[in-house]
Formats: sequence, structure tokens, C-alpha cells
Amino acid sequence: MIVAACTLFLISGMLTLLSSYSHAHLLNMTELHLDASNQTEATLRVKIDLGQSLMNPDVYWSAATADAGAQAQLIAPAVDQLIRSIKIAVDSEPISARLQSWQLDAISIDAIRNPITPQMAELVFALDPNISPEGTELEVRIDGDLEIPWPALLRVDSSAAPLPVSRLLTSSERSSRPIALNGNPSASDSTTLAGLALAFQNWVPGLSWVAVGFQHIIPRGLDHIVFVLGLYFLSTRLSTLLYQVSCFTVAHSLALALATLGIVAVPASVVEPLIAASIIFVAVDNLHSSVLVRWRLLVVTLFGLLHGLGFAAALSELILPSENFYSALLFFNLGVEAGQLTVLLLAFAAVGWLRNWSQYTNRVSRPATVTIAGVGTYWLIKRVTFI
Repeated sequence: MIVAACTLFLISGMLTLLSSYSHAHLLNMTELHLDASNQTEATLRVKIDLGQSLMNPDVYWSAATADAGAQAQLIAPAVDQLIRSIKIAVDSEPISARLQSWQLDAISIDAIRNPITPQMAELVFALDPNISPEGTELEVRIDGDLEIPWPALLRVDSSAAPLPVSRLLTSSERSSRPIALNGNPSASDSTTLAGLALAFQNWVPGLSWVAVGFQHIIPRGLDHIVFVLGLYFLSTRLSTLLYQVSCFTVAHSLALALATLGIVAVPASVVEPLIAASIIFVAVDNLHSSVLVRWRLLVVTLFGLLHGLGFAAALSELILPSENFYSALLFFNLGVEAGQLTVLLLAFAAVGWLRNWSQYTNRVSRPATVTIAGVGTYWLIKRVTFI
């Protein structure tokens, strides 16, 4: 029993440690697009996660859900700070900026608070005086008192240059260095890091939903983690685990899609107690069997449908983008699968090396299974009692 308790503690510790590294800063990196290709007016377009930087999440949510007049007042301090701290100069002559338009994206207050689901604001500034095509060098610098989600990807379009120039600004390297506006290739080469960040930028929406799906397993989906561990502890044979996980994956992916599309709807008050019951069933069956039989695969498939409905309930708290609905759903499901696979890999790392031990069943597998059954029983009582 002590070995089993240590095993579960080790796995949970690994999961907690892993979840602390799940907040990738590139997901909400700041974008600066300086467009000087227009002969009449140059603009600076700033795409920034205001709720994670210059504004409190609650204030940003209030602004995103307010009318235009209230929005202008709420974002004014952040706008003033950006205007003061982002310095633009052409041939050493300063360029001033004024806010021209803005758009605040926010699907929920929880999404704003979570850096894995960046809610980006887009602020457009008109530059004065206009950047003349006769200018030779431009430099953008961010003052040291401005802290934004780093890195910041700067893109410069000029009417005199055939290709845009990209530079990557960081908290330690806040200047773009002089950028040629005359199209001189040797002076306007993009840095390698900027090129990589620009390529990554196109993947950010999909990766964000992968991260959200992963997070719904680690660390938020504790009941799903325990169920997967119940599958793991049935047998020491890898093929037994693969058959079960395959059935479970196909089933919960199908249920997630059907529920998210509105084809199937089951209330959480029904789904959540049944998920707890599925954990108990798998654990009790582990205690009476060490081989995989066909009816267990059928039961695991049915339980997969239940867990898919649970994932759908979690996903319903967020609003999938209408323009990328199916790709967001796919990436969310991939994140769930990645979380599930991580749980299994951590289980292998924790106790896999003991699977050939003669006392593995009595000292590791069986005590862990009893613990899993106890956890499932607690959840079942709690979820039935508080319905």
C-alpha cells in the first residue's frame, strides 16, 4: 500500500510540475505592424494581450463587453502607456502616434485570466508626421518601463521596400536597430528569430486550442486522469493497454464532436456521477481480472462516450470561433489526447520499471487500484449528494 501511495503521489507531482510549464509565452506574444506603404498615412497596428499585461483581467472584460464610449475610457490608461513607451523615429526624428481605432476580443473572463487562451486586443495608431518614402532609416524602441507579453514581433512595410522587414524584440533587446526604408536587402534582412516567430504566429490559434485541451486533462481533468490510470493498472501487457485506450479515444472523440455540434445533449448532473461510476467499475474489474475480455472493450467504449460528454461540458464554457469552428474543435481534441498520452507516459516512468517484479500486482497494481476505486466512490457520493 505504501508503494502504491508513493506511486500515485509521484504521478500527481509530475502532473502538477508539468502543468506549471504549460503557459507558453509565444501564445500571447505582442505584435507590432508598422505600415508605411500608404503615401498619405502611416499606421502602427498593435496586437496585445491587454488582460495579461497593461489591464486587470476584470477591467479588460468590462471594456470588452461595454459600448464604444465606455471602452475608450477604460482602455485610455493602457493606450497612453503604449504611446509614451513605444518610440518611433525616422532618420532620428521622432514620430508621434494617436489612437485611431480598436477592437477588443474576449470570449469569457476565465479565458482572459488564462495566458494559454490569449484574448488579444488590436489597437491602430495613426502616425504623425507621415513617414516619407524619402526617409532612409526607421527605428522602433520600447522603453524599459513598459512590460508587455514578450516577445514582441515587429513587422515594417514600406512603399520603397519590395518585402516587409521583421524584427523580434525582447525584454532584454528592446530596439529594432535601424531598419532601411529604401529596400536595401543588406540593411533590411529579417533576423532568424523574427522569421521563426512569424512562422509560429500562423500556428498560434491552433496551438492555443491544443493547450486548452491539454489543460482540461492536466491539471483540471482529475477524474479523467484517474480513469486512464484505471485502464493502465489492469495488466502488465502493453497490448491490453493499447486496445483499451484506442476504444476510449475513439468513443470520447465521437461524443465530444456530437455534443459540441449540438447533436447530443446530456445534462452535467447525469454525466458527472456516471463518470465517477465508470472509475469505480474499471477499478473493481481490475481487482477480479488480469486479462482483457471483449465485453470490457465494449464497456470502455461506452465509458469513453461518457467522458467525451464531460469534455464537451468543459468546452462549452468557452466559445469556439465561428470562422475556425471545426479546426478549433480538432485541435482541442488533439490537446486532450496529448494530455491523456502524457498521463500514461508518466505512469510508465513512475512504475513501468516495476512491471516485471514478482510482487508488482500485490504491492503496486492492486493497492493503486483500490485507491482508484476509493477516489471514484468519494466522487460518486459527492456528485450524487450535491446534484
